[in-house]
Amino acid sequence: MTWRARHFGIWFRLTTKITVLERPRRFVDEQTDGPFRRFRHEHTFRDGPEGGTVMEDRITLASPVLGFVLERPVLVPYLRRLIEKRNQFLLDALDARAGRD
Repeated sequence: MTWRARHFGIWFRLTTKITVLERPRRFVDEQTDGPFRRFRHEHTFRDGPEGGTVMEDRITLASPVLGFVLERPVLVPYLRRLIEKRNQFLLDALDARAGRD
């Protein structure tokens, strides 16, 4: 799958491939082409309280520029906020859909 998004005012294109699929508990997508030297995103799912599901994201990356110098202070917090926003969007969409059923 190829994604196009603007980050830090610059347009990026990121192509990923699902490299691990252990349905229904885990899948991993990894960059095959894009701005990072390495980008791996692991999604895990486990039973949550009251019959719900808890999703956990784990991202491993290698910055294309200045490596570790930028990863910790800039990329990690930025990606954490981005993933949190995405997850909130998914929750809101699921809640809206559940309200229609």
